[in-house]
Amino acid sequence: MELKEIKDIAIELMDAVKAKGLSELSIDAKDIKIKIKGNAPAPVVVAAPTATPAAAPVANAQAVSAHQAAQTSQAEEEIVGTKVTAPLVGTFYSTPSPDEPPFIEVGQSVKKGDTLFIIEAMKTMNEIVAPCDGTVSRIMAQSGDMVEYDQTIVVIV
Repeated sequence: MELKEIKDIAIELMDAVKAKGLSELSIDAKDIKIKIKGNAPAPVVVAAPTATPAAAPVANAQAVSAHQAAQTSQAEEEIVGTKVTAPLVGTFYSTPSPDEPPFIEVGQSVKKGDTLFIIEAMKTMNEIVAPCDGTVSRIMAQSGDMVEYDQTIVVIV
C-alpha cells in the first residue's frame, strides 16, 4: 500500500469518525496501525442567572464588628439545651404516617427513649429517640426535608 492510499483512507476514516460522532477509532492490520481520535464535544454547561445583591454602605468598621458580635452571641443563645442531631443522611418525617399527628411539638415534654422523628434512608425508616428527659424547645426541620449527617433537628431543654 502506498503512502497516498494510506492518507486517502485516513482522511475517509476521519470524515466517518466525525460524521458518526465517535471519539476514537483504532485499526490494526498486518503492517499498518491507524488510530484516529476525534475532538470530544465541548461539555454543555447551563448556569442559572444569579442576581448579585448591591452591597449596603457601611458606616464604620465598629458598627460591623458590633453587629457580628451580636450575631455570634445570638447564634450561641439560639441553641441552648440538648441537640438531637441526624445520625444519617435522609428524609425527615415528623409523623409516623401522613394521616397521623406528629411525634412531638414545640413545648411538649418528652422522656428518654420517646420517638422524636423518623429519618428515611434507602427505603428504611429509622426512628430517632430522645436522649434525655425534657421539653422540646425547637424543631429545626419540616416533614419531607432532606437532612444531613450531624444536622441539628430537635433541641430539648
